[in-house]
Amino acid sequence: MKSLLITIALITILTSHISATEKKETKRLNMYACGVVRVSFIPELNKAFSKKNNVNISVNKRGGDVFVIEGVEKKEADIGVGCRAPLKNDKEKDIWSTQVAWGSLAFIVNSKNKINNITTENIKKILTGKITNWKELGGEDKPIKLLLRESKKSGVGLTAREILFNDKDKNLSKKADFFKSSGFIRDAVVKEKYAFAIDDVVSSEDVKGLKLLKVDGVEPNKENILSGKYKARRAFYIYLDHKPDNLAKKYIDFALSNEGQAIISKTGTANLEEATGDGDEDNLIFQNLQFKIQTKN
Repeated sequence: MKSLLITIALITILTSHISATEKKETKRLNMYACGVVRVSFIPELNKAFSKKNNVNISVNKRGGDVFVIEGVEKKEADIGVGCRAPLKNDKEKDIWSTQVAWGSLAFIVNSKNKINNITTENIKKILTGKITNWKELGGEDKPIKLLLRESKKSGVGLTAREILFNDKDKNLSKKADFFKSSGFIRDAVVKEKYAFAIDDVVSSEDVKGLKLLKVDGVEPNKENILSGKYKARRAFYIYLDHKPDNLAKKYIDFALSNEGQAIISKTGTANLEEATGDGDEDNLIFQNLQFKIQTKN
Protein backbone atom coordinates (compact mmCIF):
# COMPACT_ATOMS: atom_id res chain seq x y z
CA MET A 1 0.00 0.00 0.00
CA LYS A 2 2.81 2.35 0.94
CA SER A 3 4.62 1.65 -2.34
CA LEU A 4 1.39 2.26 -4.26
CA LEU A 5 0.93 5.66 -2.61
CA ILE A 6 4.52 6.56 -3.43
CA THR A 7 3.97 5.54 -7.05
CA ILE A 8 0.80 7.62 -7.28
CA ALA A 9 2.60 10.59 -5.74
CA LEU A 10 5.45 10.27 -8.23
CA ILE A 11 3.03 10.06 -11.15
CA THR A 12 1.19 13.15 -9.86
CA ILE A 13 4.43 15.10 -9.52
CA LEU A 14 5.61 13.99 -12.98
CA THR A 15 2.27 14.85 -14.55
CA SER A 16 2.29 18.29 -12.94
CA HIS A 17 5.82 18.86 -14.16
CA ILE A 18 4.89 17.89 -17.72
CA SER A 19 1.84 20.15 -17.63
CA ALA A 20 3.93 23.07 -16.38
CA THR A 21 6.52 22.39 -19.07
CA GLU A 22 3.84 22.34 -21.75
CA LYS A 23 2.46 25.64 -20.49
CA LYS A 24 5.90 27.22 -20.65
CA GLU A 25 6.72 25.74 -24.04
CA THR A 26 8.31 28.35 -26.30
CA LYS A 27 6.18 29.40 -29.25
CA ARG A 28 7.85 29.91 -32.62
CA LEU A 29 7.43 32.64 -35.22
CA ASN A 30 9.23 32.48 -38.57
CA MET A 31 9.90 36.00 -39.87
CA TYR A 32 11.30 37.20 -43.18
CA ALA A 33 12.64 40.77 -43.09
CA CYS A 34 14.32 42.92 -45.74
CA GLY A 35 17.96 43.96 -45.43
CA VAL A 36 17.07 47.44 -44.15
CA VAL A 37 14.72 46.61 -41.26
CA ARG A 38 16.71 43.48 -40.41
CA VAL A 39 19.60 45.61 -39.18
CA SER A 40 17.64 48.60 -37.85
CA PHE A 41 14.58 48.27 -35.60
CA ILE A 42 13.63 44.59 -35.99
CA PRO A 43 16.32 43.12 -33.64
CA GLU A 44 15.18 45.22 -30.67
CA LEU A 45 11.47 44.86 -31.43
CA ASN A 46 11.82 41.07 -31.72
CA LYS A 47 13.88 40.87 -28.54
CA ALA A 48 11.22 42.70 -26.52
CA PHE A 49 8.32 40.72 -28.03
CA SER A 50 10.13 37.41 -27.48
CA LYS A 51 10.77 38.17 -23.82
CA LYS A 52 7.23 39.38 -23.21
CA ASN A 53 5.50 36.43 -24.90
CA ASN A 54 8.01 33.55 -24.63
CA VAL A 55 8.39 33.40 -28.41
CA ASN A 56 11.39 32.23 -30.43
CA ILE A 57 11.57 34.37 -33.59
CA SER A 58 13.76 33.15 -36.45
CA VAL A 59 14.82 35.78 -39.04
CA ASN A 60 16.38 35.29 -42.48
CA LYS A 61 20.01 36.43 -42.90
CA ARG A 62 19.82 37.54 -46.55
CA GLY A 63 17.19 38.75 -48.99
CA GLY A 64 15.21 41.90 -49.83
CA ASP A 65 11.54 42.79 -50.19
CA VAL A 66 10.88 40.53 -53.17
CA PHE A 67 12.24 37.57 -51.20
CA VAL A 68 10.26 38.60 -48.10
CA ILE A 69 6.90 39.05 -49.81
CA GLU A 70 7.32 35.87 -51.87
CA GLY A 71 8.12 34.00 -48.66
CA VAL A 72 4.93 35.26 -47.05
CA GLU A 73 2.87 34.50 -50.15
CA LYS A 74 4.25 30.94 -50.29
CA LYS A 75 3.70 30.54 -46.51
CA GLU A 76 7.42 29.94 -45.95
CA ALA A 77 7.27 32.80 -43.42
CA ASP A 78 4.58 33.45 -40.80
CA ILE A 79 5.13 37.19 -41.04
CA GLY A 80 7.20 39.61 -43.12
CA VAL A 81 8.62 43.10 -42.59
CA GLY A 82 9.86 45.34 -45.39
CA CYS A 83 10.15 48.80 -46.91
CA ARG A 84 7.57 49.02 -49.66
CA ALA A 85 3.87 48.40 -50.05
CA PRO A 86 2.72 45.20 -51.78
CA LEU A 87 2.21 45.62 -55.50
CA LYS A 88 -1.14 45.15 -57.19
CA ASN A 89 0.10 42.31 -59.40
CA ASP A 90 -1.08 38.70 -59.34
CA LYS A 91 1.55 37.57 -56.81
CA GLU A 92 1.16 40.37 -54.28
CA LYS A 93 -2.40 41.69 -54.65
CA ASP A 94 -3.70 39.48 -51.80
CA ILE A 95 -0.86 40.24 -49.37
CA TRP A 96 -2.14 41.98 -46.23
CA SER A 97 -0.02 44.87 -44.96
CA THR A 98 0.01 47.67 -42.41
CA GLN A 99 2.56 50.42 -41.87
CA VAL A 100 4.69 50.12 -38.73
CA ALA A 101 7.35 52.87 -39.03
CA TRP A 102 9.07 55.41 -41.27
CA GLY A 103 12.36 55.11 -43.14
CA SER A 104 14.12 57.32 -45.66
CA LEU A 105 16.34 56.74 -48.66
CA ALA A 106 20.03 57.51 -48.16
CA PHE A 107 22.50 58.26 -50.93
CA ILE A 108 25.75 56.71 -49.81
CA VAL A 109 29.42 56.88 -50.73
CA ASN A 110 32.66 55.60 -49.26
CA SER A 111 33.75 57.64 -46.22
CA LYS A 112 36.98 58.62 -48.06
CA ASN A 113 35.04 60.30 -50.86
CA LYS A 114 35.49 64.11 -50.74
CA ILE A 115 31.91 64.81 -51.85
CA ASN A 116 29.54 65.68 -48.96
CA ASN A 117 26.53 67.19 -50.72
CA ILE A 118 24.61 66.38 -53.88
CA THR A 119 21.55 67.82 -55.59
CA THR A 120 18.46 65.80 -56.40
CA GLU A 121 18.97 66.52 -60.11
CA ASN A 122 22.54 65.19 -60.01
CA ILE A 123 21.38 62.04 -58.22
CA LYS A 124 18.97 61.43 -61.09
CA LYS A 125 21.73 62.06 -63.64
CA ILE A 126 24.05 59.55 -61.93
CA LEU A 127 21.32 56.93 -61.82
CA THR A 128 20.51 57.35 -65.51
CA GLY A 129 24.15 57.44 -66.63
CA LYS A 130 24.28 61.13 -67.60
CA ILE A 131 26.95 61.85 -64.98
CA THR A 132 29.69 59.23 -64.83
CA ASN A 133 32.71 60.93 -63.26
CA TRP A 134 33.16 62.45 -59.79
CA LYS A 135 34.89 65.53 -61.27
CA GLU A 136 31.51 66.59 -62.70
CA LEU A 137 30.38 66.98 -59.08
CA GLY A 138 33.52 68.72 -57.83
CA GLY A 139 35.28 65.54 -56.80
CA GLU A 140 38.27 63.60 -58.09
CA ASP A 141 38.73 62.73 -61.73
CA LYS A 142 37.54 59.17 -61.21
CA PRO A 143 34.68 57.16 -62.74
CA ILE A 144 31.59 56.78 -60.55
CA LYS A 145 31.04 53.13 -59.71
CA LEU A 146 27.25 52.93 -59.59
CA LEU A 147 25.80 50.13 -57.44
CA LEU A 148 22.10 49.30 -57.76
CA ARG A 149 19.57 46.70 -56.66
CA GLU A 150 18.94 44.29 -59.51
CA SER A 151 15.15 44.28 -59.18
CA LYS A 152 12.81 47.18 -59.90
CA LYS A 153 10.54 45.61 -57.29
CA SER A 154 13.02 45.77 -54.41
CA GLY A 155 12.16 48.15 -51.59
CA VAL A 156 15.03 50.51 -52.34
CA GLY A 157 14.76 50.13 -56.12
CA LEU A 158 11.02 50.74 -56.29
CA THR A 159 10.80 53.62 -53.81
CA ALA A 160 13.82 55.36 -55.36
CA ARG A 161 12.09 55.29 -58.75
CA GLU A 162 8.83 56.55 -57.26
CA ILE A 163 10.39 59.33 -55.15
CA LEU A 164 12.97 60.57 -57.66
CA PHE A 165 11.25 59.94 -61.00
CA ASN A 166 7.60 59.38 -60.12
CA ASP A 167 7.89 56.31 -62.33
CA LYS A 168 8.14 52.84 -60.78
CA ASP A 169 9.27 51.38 -64.12
CA LYS A 170 12.02 53.93 -64.78
CA ASN A 171 15.07 52.38 -66.48
CA LEU A 172 18.38 53.21 -64.79
CA SER A 173 21.93 52.93 -66.10
CA LYS A 174 22.77 49.51 -67.53
CA LYS A 175 26.44 50.09 -66.71
CA ALA A 176 25.82 49.78 -62.96
CA ASP A 177 26.83 46.78 -60.88
CA PHE A 178 23.68 45.04 -59.64
CA PHE A 179 23.11 43.34 -56.27
CA LYS A 180 20.40 41.16 -54.74
CA SER A 181 20.40 42.82 -51.31
CA SER A 182 21.14 46.18 -49.68
CA GLY A 183 23.52 44.40 -47.32
CA PHE A 184 25.73 43.42 -50.26
CA ILE A 185 25.65 47.00 -51.52
CA ARG A 186 26.74 48.44 -48.17
CA ASP A 187 29.63 45.98 -48.06
CA ALA A 188 30.67 46.96 -51.60
CA VAL A 189 30.58 50.72 -50.90
CA VAL A 190 32.82 50.24 -47.85
CA LYS A 191 35.39 48.56 -50.12
CA GLU A 192 35.07 50.86 -53.15
CA LYS A 193 36.25 54.49 -52.73
CA TYR A 194 34.44 55.77 -55.82
CA ALA A 195 31.10 53.98 -55.39
CA PHE A 196 27.66 55.59 -55.31
CA ALA A 197 24.57 53.74 -54.10
CA ILE A 198 21.14 54.05 -52.51
CA ASP A 199 20.26 52.55 -49.13
CA ASP A 200 18.13 53.64 -46.16
CA VAL A 201 19.22 56.07 -43.46
CA VAL A 202 18.33 53.66 -40.64
CA SER A 203 20.49 50.83 -42.01
CA SER A 204 23.50 52.82 -43.21
CA GLU A 205 24.03 55.73 -40.80
CA ASP A 206 26.13 53.75 -38.30
CA VAL A 207 28.10 51.63 -40.78
CA LYS A 208 31.84 52.26 -40.52
CA GLY A 209 33.32 53.22 -43.88
CA LEU A 210 30.09 54.74 -45.26
CA LYS A 211 29.07 58.38 -45.62
CA LEU A 212 25.51 59.63 -46.13
CA LEU A 213 25.41 62.58 -48.50
CA LYS A 214 23.44 65.72 -47.80
CA VAL A 215 20.77 66.20 -50.47
CA ASP A 216 20.21 69.77 -51.63
CA GLY A 217 22.13 70.85 -48.53
CA VAL A 218 19.91 68.94 -46.08
CA GLU A 219 21.37 66.37 -43.66
CA PRO A 220 19.64 62.96 -43.77
CA ASN A 221 19.09 62.85 -40.00
CA LYS A 222 15.99 61.90 -38.03
CA GLU A 223 15.00 65.50 -37.26
CA ASN A 224 15.03 66.54 -40.91
CA ILE A 225 13.30 63.35 -42.01
CA LEU A 226 10.48 63.86 -39.48
CA SER A 227 10.01 67.52 -40.33
CA GLY A 228 9.87 66.82 -44.05
CA LYS A 229 12.95 68.93 -44.88
CA TYR A 230 14.66 65.80 -46.15
CA LYS A 231 12.41 64.69 -49.00
CA ALA A 232 13.10 60.96 -49.38
CA ARG A 233 10.94 59.51 -46.61
CA ARG A 234 9.18 56.17 -47.12
CA ALA A 235 7.11 53.70 -45.11
CA PHE A 236 8.02 50.37 -43.50
CA TYR A 237 5.39 47.61 -43.50
CA ILE A 238 4.43 44.33 -41.88
CA TYR A 239 3.12 41.67 -44.32
CA LEU A 240 0.88 38.63 -43.92
CA ASP A 241 -0.81 36.30 -46.37
CA HIS A 242 -4.10 36.77 -44.52
CA LYS A 243 -5.74 39.04 -41.98
CA PRO A 244 -3.90 38.89 -38.64
CA ASP A 245 -4.74 36.12 -36.21
CA ASN A 246 -3.09 34.23 -33.35
CA LEU A 247 0.61 34.93 -32.82
CA ALA A 248 0.99 37.15 -35.90
CA LYS A 249 -1.81 39.41 -34.65
CA LYS A 250 -0.17 39.58 -31.24
CA TYR A 251 3.09 40.66 -32.87
CA ILE A 252 1.39 43.40 -34.90
CA ASP A 253 -0.56 44.59 -31.85
CA PHE A 254 2.76 44.86 -30.00
CA ALA A 255 4.54 46.64 -32.86
CA LEU A 256 1.76 49.25 -33.06
CA SER A 257 1.36 49.62 -29.29
CA ASN A 258 2.90 52.50 -27.34
CA GLU A 259 5.56 50.12 -26.06
CA GLY A 260 6.42 48.78 -29.52
CA GLN A 261 6.46 52.21 -31.12
CA ALA A 262 8.74 53.52 -28.34
CA ILE A 263 11.18 50.68 -29.01
CA ILE A 264 11.20 51.51 -32.73
CA SER A 265 11.93 55.15 -31.94
CA LYS A 266 14.78 54.30 -29.55
CA THR A 267 16.56 52.41 -32.34
CA GLY A 268 16.73 55.63 -34.36
CA THR A 269 13.86 54.72 -36.68
CA ALA A 270 10.92 57.13 -36.86
CA ASN A 271 7.73 55.66 -35.45
CA LEU A 272 4.26 56.43 -36.78
CA GLU A 273 3.48 59.35 -34.49
CA GLU A 274 6.80 61.18 -34.79
CA ALA A 275 6.47 62.37 -38.38
CA THR A 276 5.26 65.95 -38.77
CA GLY A 277 5.20 66.46 -42.54
CA ASP A 278 2.19 67.38 -44.65
CA GLY A 279 -0.54 64.76 -44.49
CA ASP A 280 1.06 62.63 -41.78
CA GLU A 281 -1.74 63.16 -39.28
CA ASP A 282 -4.30 61.97 -41.82
CA ASN A 283 -2.02 59.06 -42.76
CA LEU A 284 -1.74 57.93 -39.13
CA ILE A 285 -5.52 58.05 -38.70
CA PHE A 286 -5.88 56.02 -41.90
CA GLN A 287 -3.31 53.43 -40.78
CA ASN A 288 -5.01 52.92 -37.42
CA LEU A 289 -8.43 52.71 -39.07
CA GLN A 290 -7.11 50.29 -41.70
CA PHE A 291 -5.65 48.07 -39.01
CA LYS A 292 -8.86 48.00 -36.96
CA ILE A 293 -10.99 47.20 -40.02
CA GLN A 294 -8.70 44.49 -41.35
CA THR A 295 -8.35 42.72 -38.01
CA LYS A 296 -12.05 42.82 -37.20
CA ASN A 297 -13.51 39.33 -36.72
